Amino acid sequence: MGRRGVPLGIPLPFLVTGICLAALAGLLLPFVLPEALINRGQPHVLALVHTITLGWLTMTILGASQQLTPVIAVTPLRIKALTPVVYPLYLAGVLALLGGFWFFLPGLLVLGGSLVIMAVLCYVAILATTLLQASKRPLTVFYLFAALLYLGLVVALGLTAALNFIYGFLGLGALLVLPIHVTLGVAGWLTNMLVGVSYTLVPLFALAHDHNDRLGWVVLGLLNLGIIGLALGLLGQASWLTLLGAMLLTFSVWLFGWDYWRLLRRRRRRPLDVTQYHSSAALFWLLAAATALPILIAIGGALPAWPVALVFCLLVGWSGQSIVGYLYKIVPFLVWHSRYGPLVGHQKVPLMRELVHERLAWVCFWLLNGGLVLLLPAVFLGWDGLLRLGAVLVGVSLVGAAVNVLGVVRHLEWKLSTLLS
Repeated sequence: MGRRGVPLGIPLPFLVTGICLAALAGLLLPFVLPEALINRGQPHVLALVHTITLGWLTMTILGASQQLTPVIAVTPLRIKALTPVVYPLYLAGVLALLGGFWFFLPGLLVLGGSLVIMAVLCYVAILATTLLQASKRPLTVFYLFAALLYLGLVVALGLTAALNFIYGFLGLGALLVLPIHVTLGVAGWLTNMLVGVSYTLVPLFALAHDHNDRLGWVVLGLLNLGIIGLALGLLGQASWLTLLGAMLLTFSVWLFGWDYWRLLRRRRRRPLDVTQYHSSAALFWLLAAATALPILIAIGGALPAWPVALVFCLLVGWSGQSIVGYLYKIVPFLVWHSRYGPLVGHQKVPLMRELVHERLAWVCFWLLNGGLVLLLPAVFLGWDGLLRLGAVLVGVSLVGAAVNVLGVVRHLEWKLSTLLS
């Protein structure tokens, strides 16, 4: 995994801000999550959800993908003139949105949504142009194309919902926006991105370079057919199409799980590190959520809390856990090459893996997954004490992961020349 001429100042601010907002989400979780069981549309609940989705997950992906895409596509990052504006625009938009949700200020929601759309349009232009001019187009590139399409739809729906708070032009149609927004965001944007990147990073970290991607193409097709079917079923209120889309999603996820297992079996690096444990645990939660999805759609009326459990499982157990694991590789790589790469051969330098506090990483791994094991059943059963305990464990794990990543970044010499190199 090379830098391919991407300055450190492009990905690093996103990665640092993302993990800090993950810690903020962790601190809010024990106090706000119980409110979601009472009213999912409550302003503080919406603020927490968008802290996770926009502040932590998407913020991190925007940075990491600008670093990884030139490596995957074997081409320089294009439209570099836009790269300096994406981070400030996106950060300002996210902060405005979070403030608008927390204090329920519709004007701030519209401002934040507009800034986020501007940032996303710049980001999509950069990545799409880079991918279109790629000298190689492996499987991952096509997942990235799909993810970019869904990202544009998600932020457009989000701004539409924000404008509806002020003008109320959607009427009863507003009830359809939220489930479609969530479907396209979680399954379309996040899952396409993470599954696609897995087909590059997992073989890289596990030294499994002889893996065949044929099944990955099948997963790509079925996954996106399922997403489209589910979204159209929700839009047209066609229960049969919603269920069919959910079943296609479930099948595609199980195929991906089988392909992931085949890939790990071929690895040359036998011991699994904490990143691979995070990836494997994340896949477990994805499989659990995907398996439950068609069942819950069929009998969901009997379990009113199921959307909270399902979305939390997908956002934190699958997406968030995958991202935390990858950060333990990506951030040390960026920091080590900037800080210690020029010193190799001149003085003793630490190994790249030594930048991460391994014991803390393992503690956070067990806290995160232990918290999820407690929290998800508590949501269904309505056990407030167990719910808060699980939320505390998950929250502590996110704060610990942030401390670990920031400890890696501390090795840098914070000069303008460092960020531009």
